[in-house]
Order: sequence, then C-alpha cells, then structure tokens
Amino acid sequence: MRLPILLLITATTLGCAGATGTTAGDIAPTPTVTTTRVVTSGGSTVTAGTMAVDLDVRLLVTGTADQAWAVLPQVYQQLGIPAEVNDPRTKTMGVANWRVRRLIGKTRATQYVDCGASGTLQNAETYQLTLSILSSVRPNAKGGAVVSTTISGTGRNPITSSNADVRCVSTGDLELKIRELVEAAIHGR
Repeated sequence: MRLPILLLITATTLGCAGATGTTAGDIAPTPTVTTTRVVTSGGSTVTAGTMAVDLDVRLLVTGTADQAWAVLPQVYQQLGIPAEVNDPRTKTMGVANWRVRRLIGKTRATQYVDCGASGTLQNAETYQLTLSILSSVRPNAKGGAVVSTTISGTGRNPITSSNADVRCVSTGDLELKIRELVEAAIHGR
C-alpha cells in the first residue's frame, strides 16, 4: 500500500526539484518482475505479474548541499546505520552489502523494507537481510538541496538449506526519516 504513496511523493518531489532526468552519478531505478502462476481447483491457470522497483527517492531540504552533507554522518549515526561508504567528492554516504537481522539500525526491519511474507510473519522479521542503503546530496537549482536515498537488498531464510534469496524493497519510511533528520539537524531542532 505504501508503494503508490511513495511513487506519488517521489513524482511530486521530482517535479518540485526541477529534475531533468538522471545524470551519470544518479542511481537509476532497478525493476524486478516476478510472475506467479496459480492453478485453480478446476485445472485452469491464472498468471499474475508484479514488479518491485528500487527507487532513488529524492527529497528536498531547505539547507544548502554543504549543510546537508555536513549533518548526514550524524543522521546515519543517530539511525544506527554504518557509514562505510563516505565519499565527500560525490557527497555519497551509506553502506553496501550490510548483513542484518530483525533490525535496521535501531528500528524493526519491517518498518523500512518489505521482503514478502511466509505464512503470518513478514520475512524481514525473521530472514537474514543483505542491504545497501546509500544517500547522496546535490544542490537544487531552485534553492536548498536534494537528499537522494536508495535502498535495495535481499533476504534469505536462515533456517532452511535453500539458497534462494527473496527481494526486499523499501517501504519509503527510511528515506523520509533521513530527510526529516537532515532537515532538523540543519536547523538545530
């Protein structure tokens, strides 16, 4: 349910940010198509396709790009997310291939990612997750700065011997939280 809202927020933000498309340094959305085939009791087959997309969520902040970049390390620390990637030249920070279970930083993984469900439990609650969380800061031509965050990853059942990974997609909450904390830190709130 959150994906349509996130898509609307992203589209609105991109429109407000005056985005003209992706540049060589941007992270482009990566679609993954999943097809499910169901055989009914009558023997007929129904096929349903879904698509998971890793979004590069771009959100405006009112401070400058330098101000946003200066506070981003404390935001990652406050969230309990390591900043193993820290490139001041491209103003990119985050973590790649981070292995976690149950929590992303200090928050339940199910709040930030959706990895499907097994029975009544969300997979993000019980699976071993491998996530990449990257934020970058760019100046906005119309004022302020744009904080772009991309979250992608997979989950694997630690109990079974299966090597099958499930795809995890963002709920949109972490991107909004990063923006909120950057904005608050810039303005000393």
